[in-house]
Amino acid sequence: MKARLSIVLLMAAVAPALAQPAPKQPAPKQPTELGPKAAEAADDPKSLEKDLDALFTTSGLTADQASSRAAAASPTVERKVAEVEAQIAQAEAIELQQVPQIGGKLQYTRNSLTPAFTIPIAGMNISIPSSLPNNYVAEANVNINLSDYIYRYPHLVKAAKLGLEVAKASRASAMIDAGQNARLAYYEWLRAKLNVLVAQRQLVQVQATLGQIRAQAEVQRVSKADLLRVESQEAEAEQTLDQLQNLSQLREEQLRLQIGANANETLSLGEDIRTDVTAPQTGTLDASVEKATTQRLDLHVLTTGIEAKEKQGEAENSAYLPKLALFGVADYARPNQRIFPVVDEFRGTWSVGATVSWTLNDALVASTNQHRIHAETNELRADRDNLLRGTRIEILSAQQAVNIAIHALATSAKGLQASEEGYRVRKELLNAERATAVELVDAETDLTRARINALNARVDLRVALAQLTHALGDDVVAAKTK
Repeated sequence: MKARLSIVLLMAAVAPALAQPAPKQPAPKQPTELGPKAAEAADDPKSLEKDLDALFTTSGLTADQASSRAAAASPTVERKVAEVEAQIAQAEAIELQQVPQIGGKLQYTRNSLTPAFTIPIAGMNISIPSSLPNNYVAEANVNINLSDYIYRYPHLVKAAKLGLEVAKASRASAMIDAGQNARLAYYEWLRAKLNVLVAQRQLVQVQATLGQIRAQAEVQRVSKADLLRVESQEAEAEQTLDQLQNLSQLREEQLRLQIGANANETLSLGEDIRTDVTAPQTGTLDASVEKATTQRLDLHVLTTGIEAKEKQGEAENSAYLPKLALFGVADYARPNQRIFPVVDEFRGTWSVGATVSWTLNDALVASTNQHRIHAETNELRADRDNLLRGTRIEILSAQQAVNIAIHALATSAKGLQASEEGYRVRKELLNAERATAVELVDAETDLTRARINALNARVDLRVALAQLTHALGDDVVAAKTK
């Protein structure tokens, strides 16, 4: 088998991220030739375990910690918080509409003078005094739209409360989504760090082999072509390591942005993927979808939003009915025009009554508003149906990913064991001059791929479990219990 190192390692990494790598940093210099001790250290599985022990620290960052920090650092969550505040203000404005319209005024009027005159009525002369130059009025009034209290306000208040519930649920959903994205970003960063570790060990192996081949080439025990082949493998291993280091830097920067880490904070891995995790028992697909519909916040947001729109449409029905309003007015004026004869002193009067009114324009506007609200409600229903369909596929995909990861975990362990034994045998054959250097390099490539597969299988299982938890809405339940 002539598998090349660059293909093996780059396939283990994420190809789209490598298409646009982070700004390239010079890779640390590697020794051109290493002795037998370095080669043995690179080959020894116990040495790999020691490297992994150094990579995972007890004080390092875990996926759960990254998820918690992301919820507090996400700009999307900040926007949802602002939306909640706006919705609270809107709900309070709707509540205040129920307060009776209470008003008052103070008025002063300067009148031109008119002469006094006499009116003869039924043999009597009634004198009309000259007008008073100064008029003072103090008025208080109250209006109560009684019909709105019955037909309009209850629906508006309910719609406002539902809108506030939607805003709060959207904020909680944004926090869950931010945590989920950070969790996945953490695992991709962890994967990149592991690939760098394996690539470094692979480069050490190739360089150790190259040193042996060069020594054999000097005594003409191997061909020039075999030496050039191994030198080419070394160059490709160096290039691959450089690309993977850039990928690791990119993944770390993505994680930093999501959790709000500053440039001075040093991130280290605190979640040891060598620890076994247990996959939860899942029921049928239909049962899982039903469970998700009761737990997922994004579905709750759409369902509640539909109900709020329906209440808004019901509130518009009040425009088709006559409006009944009660009013009361109290005047304290000098002179009071309702008192005859007019005297230049303050007098108080009052009046109460009721009005019934209906306006065609209000009914026409309500009809167009209901048409708009109905269309917006249908949009939300379509969004909910699409989300339900997507949820079903998301759950099925996550369940399959978990099953595949569990199977891959078992098969990769077998493959790693076989590759380690194959490399050991190939190395002994080379020392006995019964195998070529190219065959040893191919065995090294197989071992590298097996190590990457074994580590990636553990990462894949954690990613799949996180996706399944999110698809079912179990992360929402876990967040409520904290």
